[in-house]
Amino acid sequence: ALPICFPVTIMGQEYPLEDTITRRIVKMVSEGFDATPLVNFLENLYGNPSKTAIDELFLFLDATDLPITTDGHFIAYKIVSKDYLDIYTGKISNKIGDTVEMPRFAVDDKRNNTCSSGLHFCSKDYLAYYGSSKQDTDKCMLVKINPADVVSIPSDYNNAKGRTCIVTEK
Repeated sequence: ALPICFPVTIMGQEYPLEDTITRRIVKMVSEGFDATPLVNFLENLYGNPSKTAIDELFLFLDATDLPITTDGHFIAYKIVSKDYLDIYTGKISNKIGDTVEMPRFAVDDKRNNTCSSGLHFCSKDYLAYYGSSKQDTDKCMLVKINPADVVSIPSDYNNAKGRTCIVTEK
């Protein structure tokens, strides 16, 4: 298929829009759905201060089929302990309704550092690889993430996981 390219204007400057998102917008409209959530997603995405994170998030979206919320965030997955603590340090609460934050500078933004610091999220395809040795008691949660807060999409596992500085537990 030929690439679909629409420009987007940000702060008065026109930029080409990634094929991944234009295909989703065209598909939604052709199926009779409102594309406003994707437009809101783009507004949030271009609020991300890192061009690298923006480019990597397009790779994540292309590799996954995760829902976009009406306010332009996306829903992903996260594994936590049976006590809703993070599975890496056992110190960070991830209870339903919590918003978990850490300083953006403390999240590893290096794509090739595949296991590193940050608040983790993933697609459904990565769930089998995400977790601790206590997979029989770990919990799988849905998380809501603003694309402006995504810091890195690691290069392994077909771009199926990511790191962010803010996540809302659902």
